[in-house]
Amino acid sequence: MTPLKPEFVDSCPVEGGFRMRGLEMTRIEVFVDAAFAFAVTMLVISFDAIPTNFAEMLVAIKAIPAFAVSVIQLAWIWYTHNKWSRRYGLDTAQTVVLSFALLIVVLIYIYPMRIMAAGMFSWLTGQYLRVNFNLSSYDELATMFVFLSIGWIALCLVYARMYRYAGSLKRELLLNNFESYETKTLEYLWLGATGSGLFCIALAFTLPRPLVPFSGFAFTLLAVWFPLMRRHRKRRRPDVSAGR
Repeated sequence: MTPLKPEFVDSCPVEGGFRMRGLEMTRIEVFVDAAFAFAVTMLVISFDAIPTNFAEMLVAIKAIPAFAVSVIQLAWIWYTHNKWSRRYGLDTAQTVVLSFALLIVVLIYIYPMRIMAAGMFSWLTGQYLRVNFNLSSYDELATMFVFLSIGWIALCLVYARMYRYAGSLKRELLLNNFESYETKTLEYLWLGATGSGLFCIALAFTLPRPLVPFSGFAFTLLAVWFPLMRRHRKRRRPDVSAGR
């Protein structure tokens, strides 16, 4: 790619210590945004028809928690990509490949994500919030956890690769010491986040069958990993005003 000019980078607005090089939306960003909007639409129409009576309306209302959790997860994935795009402003062949890889993972796993969210609420509420997807054994549930975990691992690896790619363009993007360090930190964060998916897979295979539903709690490790890693990296982080 053509190196950015210092005048342009210095004129970029700063958010969180990063100069926002990508405020102008590229065609791939527009496409990604449209794909995520389509994914949210799929969550709405994939399982439910328009209610025709009170009983059907009640069933639809009970599906709201699973729908909300799924949308929040999609919004988080979209926001992470959007933040990466705004920080680095990349519009290269590698960017297109990585963005499409992200979309492939999201669109493949959007149904399992909704199914598992509904199953979680059904399990936590003693089946008051019922799920329309039926499993006949704990082995099938374990397989669902493995499938979902593979999707999470793939998502994490795509994001880790995106930050590694941005970091490799330090000279072209004129990343200063702070920006370069934070880019590496985010790469480590996403690489480490794969551990929760691997742990979930291990639990799905090794737990006694009646305890398989607890495999999903492996993802609560993310609430520990992200702040712990950030705190560790912050100790050696260069000052925001560090020069190039």
